Amino acid sequence: MTADVQQAFFRRKGVEKMAKRWIRLFFRVKGGQRVLRILSVVTITVLSIGLLAGCGSQGDAGAKTGTTDAKTVIVGTGNGYEPYCYLDNDGNLAGYEYEVLKAVNELLPQYKFEYQTYDFANVLLSLDAGKIDIGAHQYEINEERQKKYLFGKESYTTYTTYITVAADNDTIHSLADLQGKKVMTSTGSNTTYLLEKYNAEHADHPIELVYVDHSTDEETVVGIKNHVWDATVMTKRDAAKRNRAFGNGTQVLKQVGDPIATSYTYWVYRKDNPELQEAVDGALKKLKESGKLAEISKKVLGDDYTESE
Repeated sequence: MTADVQQAFFRRKGVEKMAKRWIRLFFRVKGGQRVLRILSVVTITVLSIGLLAGCGSQGDAGAKTGTTDAKTVIVGTGNGYEPYCYLDNDGNLAGYEYEVLKAVNELLPQYKFEYQTYDFANVLLSLDAGKIDIGAHQYEINEERQKKYLFGKESYTTYTTYITVAADNDTIHSLADLQGKKVMTSTGSNTTYLLEKYNAEHADHPIELVYVDHSTDEETVVGIKNHVWDATVMTKRDAAKRNRAFGNGTQVLKQVGDPIATSYTYWVYRKDNPELQEAVDGALKKLKESGKLAEISKKVLGDDYTESE
């Protein structure tokens, strides 16, 4: 018998005792012992039925919810990287990250995912601080990140990036051509890590990195087109999205040279949480095998970018 049921039982026993006192008073003069016994039996029977009904209701409620023991997992993701992780016009979380995570959570009833949104630079800081359990923002693996974090083993997006310049720029074709030029990048990104590494190896002729953490798609296009920045680095699908949105049927951005990085994206965990990483990886693998992940990619990103560009 649980503590709640015990308390309910003793409360009902108290009601029974009170009822007996009133009945004794009522029948004392009239010698109503037989009536008292009958009423006592009725009282006990009614209370017993109520107790059993209460126990049944509690059991049914637990069975119906089925998620009372689910462990809450806090997912930290972005708020301005459309179509991957952003807030829609109503302020609700939307995008590819969110849709894939929802599908993963449906396969993991032992967990309940809740979401917190941040600027890109603050997601991993929140993971460091223990405010979140999963970092989800199209993260690529690099040596610096691997020293601090546990990455999933199952990827969920390809992420091949190229130097991106204005359509009328014919002077830049490689990283070497960026030496002394202004390149827009963002704090904490894998692109920044690679460009900073390049600068360390070419200290005499470094690339001028301009850290811009809150640029909209339009601001990026206008900045590159007007040569505020000479170049930036992004995927082909991100460049195509900006051309569709701001090119008026023409190409305002173009991509040049070999890929800066050919990689995949993974969710990020603290190193002390391998159990969660393994569970999520297992669910993600099922989504790949069933074709569900490719379906989500086509719906949200416009094509299947789960295995190749």
